[in-house]
Amino acid sequence: MTTHATHMRGSSHRAYLELPWGQVHHRRAGDPDGPALVIVHQSPLSSATYEPAMAALGAHGLNVVAIDIPGFGMSDATPEQWSIPDYAGALWEIVDALGLQKVHLLGQHTGAIISAEATRQKRDRVLSLIFQGIPLYSDEERVKKAEGYAPGYTPAIDGSHLKVIWDRVRWLYPTISAESASRQVAEYLSVGPDYGVAYRAVFAHKPDIAAVADVPTLLLHGSEDVLDRMNDVVTAAFPHAPLVRIPGGTDFVAEEQPEVFADSVAAHVLAHAAAPKPKFTPVYTATVEVTGGRAGRARSTTGALDVKLTRPAERTEGDTGTDPEELFAAGYAACFASALGVAERRKRVTAGPVTVTASVTLGTRPGGTYGIAARLVVSAPECPQEVLEELVAITHTVCPYSNAVRGNIAVITEANGTS
Repeated sequence: MTTHATHMRGSSHRAYLELPWGQVHHRRAGDPDGPALVIVHQSPLSSATYEPAMAALGAHGLNVVAIDIPGFGMSDATPEQWSIPDYAGALWEIVDALGLQKVHLLGQHTGAIISAEATRQKRDRVLSLIFQGIPLYSDEERVKKAEGYAPGYTPAIDGSHLKVIWDRVRWLYPTISAESASRQVAEYLSVGPDYGVAYRAVFAHKPDIAAVADVPTLLLHGSEDVLDRMNDVVTAAFPHAPLVRIPGGTDFVAEEQPEVFADSVAAHVLAHAAAPKPKFTPVYTATVEVTGGRAGRARSTTGALDVKLTRPAERTEGDTGTDPEELFAAGYAACFASALGVAERRKRVTAGPVTVTASVTLGTRPGGTYGIAARLVVSAPECPQEVLEELVAITHTVCPYSNAVRGNIAVITEANGTS
């Protein structure tokens, strides 16, 4: 809503932490027992950038924490000029003070550089990374930026410095709303005349990309983000990281398109989440009794299911027996198709007629054990391919079968829409 974009408050829970250098302001939303997502904003702004998306992220079951970097927003300033390793070390002190263990880090611009360094420092505590624009400057660019990118301002009794800040914001982001620009002026003022303190740390720091190369990473930003120009450099540095560009979004896509932003972030986090704490509310229980194993019979207590089971290798022509893999495939396909309907409602789109075909394969693993793998083919001939792929990604976060097997078995998904 517009009211969220015009000030630094919001509807998420806000609080302060007491750290050695001062107080740190942060926002929280979502499930305290869910996967922990820590958001680190760009400078010289604040966590208010993410306020409109906090509820949408929390609705996916995430434990969302957006911090104000020390010296920015409503957090106390650092006692001296900090380096990026200093900011990263402070981030871990903040995470510890929040009582979090393993986390997912989402960093934008300056926040992305801090998140990358924090991951280098404590790789074992980072489950995944999301870079909402990471400035991988060349040595020449860093020198040039350091010379005059953030000149600061001098407070003037006639208020002319406010126009200086306003003009800078409009120069950087010419298409954003007046409400968003107004909030940014307040954020600049909250830092003070020397708003370039974190910029200096960025320009003096060369990220160690090799140290975080094995971390599951998502590159996510609006198509109009000022760092969209660096896609070639960034994708070359992170060749295994998918790049998601949200059409029409600026640096502030989290407030412009909060639901779209949250869906993409949550899909990545949930795909790389650690095993969640037990939290389960029963809705329905099916009970099936099997006698005779794979060559026996399966009967449900309701009587609706009463089928003969046959080992695939022993099946003969005319044999009507089924097997556990067919039953699992039927359940997965049916559940996924229904969950896709939830995704349609969430995105306010219609996919048209949808067919889900599930294949479940039984196989052997090293050491003589058995395992299964699944493949889903989602066909929607009336749905644009790009829309269908987005719906399928959301569906995997909703479908209980996908949630149950995530991290345990391989699931390949193919989406067939219209080009």
